[in-house]
Amino acid sequence: MKTLKIVIRLILVLFLLFIFNGLDCRMKVRKYTIGSTKITQPLKIVLITDLHSCRYGKGERRIIKKIDQFRPDIIMLGGDIFDDNMPFDRSTQLLNNIGPRYRCYYTTGNHEVWSGKVDSIKNIVRQSGVRLLDGEKETLKHGNDTLNICGWPDVTEHARWYVVWNGVDSLSKICNPRYYNILLHHRPEFVEKFMDYGFDLMLAGHYHGGQFRLPWMKEGVYAPDHAGTLKYTGGDYPFGNRHAIISRGLARESTLVPRFYIRPELVEITIYPEAEPQIRKTIK
Repeated sequence: MKTLKIVIRLILVLFLLFIFNGLDCRMKVRKYTIGSTKITQPLKIVLITDLHSCRYGKGERRIIKKIDQFRPDIIMLGGDIFDDNMPFDRSTQLLNNIGPRYRCYYTTGNHEVWSGKVDSIKNIVRQSGVRLLDGEKETLKHGNDTLNICGWPDVTEHARWYVVWNGVDSLSKICNPRYYNILLHHRPEFVEKFMDYGFDLMLAGHYHGGQFRLPWMKEGVYAPDHAGTLKYTGGDYPFGNRHAIISRGLARESTLVPRFYIRPELVEITIYPEAEPQIRKTIK
């Protein structure tokens, strides 16, 4: 009987630890490392999505501290940085801090549109020094490398997915395939279709990793605006030598139902030079 009580208590303690860890909402840094034959020197990218105006210290200093430690070449803001039910102050403070100091690119998510103040939000973005990619492409130099940065706004701005598909397709056609081409778009629902357009890297968010998952699972389970089995909820998804990287986002207090084993995350991506396959074989 004594042994049984000990076992029951141990099981209870382990169960409580499992629940406690699952509800952990501290920000973590998620790091990804990928390679490309189009890059001759390392390229460092920070991906921020789904902040939803949540608080990370005074002036969002916890996020800014991590960014400054990584010292990225580019910061990509993939939508829902602002929320439709939360004050804009924190998101504005973040943009005003990083906009003058880093090369930053922004595209909208559904909550910016749902706020009914999307034009005001876009003005805040522009005034901060962050580049708003509203269906546009920007070409920039990174050392000896050339990058095409493309961004398309959320589908809620257009109400039809075919407008997004046509827009992303038109962006891909004006990209030079010899350059490294990046697509920033809020939603990952049609990752496979977008990757067919030839982008080397797609960055997105939106699902927040799902509503809950188990520690050994990559994909989350259930999202309020998605029916059926979820795919592309968070992680690195290779498509041959190209990649889609999906962030689980930074939302915390804006989430009514706590997420389970889905900690808020700031994503750091490092792209390293990679030899052509035939050269790589010779080196080995």
